[in-house]
Amino acid sequence: MKSWFLWPAALLLIGAGEQWIDASSQDLNGYVRALSLDIRGVVPSEAELEAIETAGGLDEPTLDAWLASPEFEETVIAQHRDRFWNLLDINLLNTRRLGKRDNIWFNNNRARYTRGLPQTHCGDFEADVDELNRPNSWVTSEEDGSISEGYVQVAPYWDPENPIDVCALDAQLTEISATGVDCSSEDAHKEPDCGCGPELQWCMPTTVEKIMEESIAADLNERVRAMVTSGAGYTSLFDGETMYMNGPSAHFFRHIAPFDTDDYESPVPSSAIPDLDFQDLAWVGVTLEDHHDGVLTAPGWLLRHQTNRGRANRFYGAFLCSDFIPPEVGISGLNSAVVPSPDLQLREGCLGCHARLEPWAAYWARWDEAATRFRSADEFPAFSEECANCAITGVDCSDFCEDNYIVEPSHADEIPYLGWYTPYAFLAEDKAEHPDLGPLGWITQAEESGLFSQCAVQQTADWLLNAEAKPEQIDSWTASLQADDDYRAMVKRIVMSSPYWGGVE
Repeated sequence: MKSWFLWPAALLLIGAGEQWIDASSQDLNGYVRALSLDIRGVVPSEAELEAIETAGGLDEPTLDAWLASPEFEETVIAQHRDRFWNLLDINLLNTRRLGKRDNIWFNNNRARYTRGLPQTHCGDFEADVDELNRPNSWVTSEEDGSISEGYVQVAPYWDPENPIDVCALDAQLTEISATGVDCSSEDAHKEPDCGCGPELQWCMPTTVEKIMEESIAADLNERVRAMVTSGAGYTSLFDGETMYMNGPSAHFFRHIAPFDTDDYESPVPSSAIPDLDFQDLAWVGVTLEDHHDGVLTAPGWLLRHQTNRGRANRFYGAFLCSDFIPPEVGISGLNSAVVPSPDLQLREGCLGCHARLEPWAAYWARWDEAATRFRSADEFPAFSEECANCAITGVDCSDFCEDNYIVEPSHADEIPYLGWYTPYAFLAEDKAEHPDLGPLGWITQAEESGLFSQCAVQQTADWLLNAEAKPEQIDSWTASLQADDDYRAMVKRIVMSSPYWGGVE
């Protein structure tokens, strides 16, 4: 079988990329070791080396097998993890967090509503409870009137084989409180007879919260894996209709997120959240709601990059290979005595970057910041007659208008936008549709301009070549990626090219 492998007397990058050696001094094993480390992160096996030596070179079917391997998937995921920055370290929901004192678990955020005083512990004794873990009796403090009800034993959802002691009031199983509140809803926090529910499913210790965060973040990695393994186009990362859930993330969106609907919204209908045990770490693909645009509206992206400007800036840098660079003379005009315009596209010292950044950030305008909630045009119309009327006439505006619309201008530049949903303020006429297009509007524009494909090629070339490829070579690879939208084929083209093997064309 004919091998495509060549023997150039030039320089070759070995392994991860910091040591250059004379290729003319290398044997076949050195070359294929370099390739295997680059695309698989492992050295070839003894059997692989023997087969390659017998063939006299590396044939294309062997390369294809390496590019179809799980190791290649992990390498591509690692490359994209660096671009996503999808490591979450946030507080998902303080009100549902369990702590431990004297080896007894309790929710300190609810102590004032259950025991009458913050920081009050339930006491180190077995509780007298009914079938719903509601205390039949308790001890009342003579000093401050707080109560201590004792603890019960519960098999928690995160480790059912190892029961733990939990304060009885936090372990209550009540579904509907005495006042008619659903104990699985966000209105239940202050209800004394609402607890953490069956198996403590409505609460989480910090260690479990971290697992949920990791699973929400890892959804982005699994989207990359699906793109590679399925052969779907590279752009499917950004317009795909599937996200990936496992036991921890499914549990969060089913049982924890409903306690804060202002910030957290499941990316899929509640009925579509997979029914998985918390310990089940297998990934399940789930069809997203229509308004989602691939990874750029994934919970892991929205929570990692918490402001719309931050979301736009990260996409601009990581997927369009561009940066905002301040002027060498520094930023001027920030100490002006004139009241600055709230429109950063006009403000002296800011407009150099924000004239571009503000319209781009508006692509995420219907997504809450530091949250995963989507605000539809039906719920939040771009312009509200009600809000405009109260702003213009001076009558009291509703909380809805005051919280979401421009009704009390602080600067003359805001007056033309009275009654407009805040994210639409200061958008030029040709940019006014950005909030309703969503991030996919920017993706489409970047694809049409070629910047998106060019950046993907440039980053892949940087990874594999560890040297600057010639512009004409980047242009050629970019044209091919635009034509086939195939990430694996792009990698293959680069590693089969003369620049990869010999550093020459």
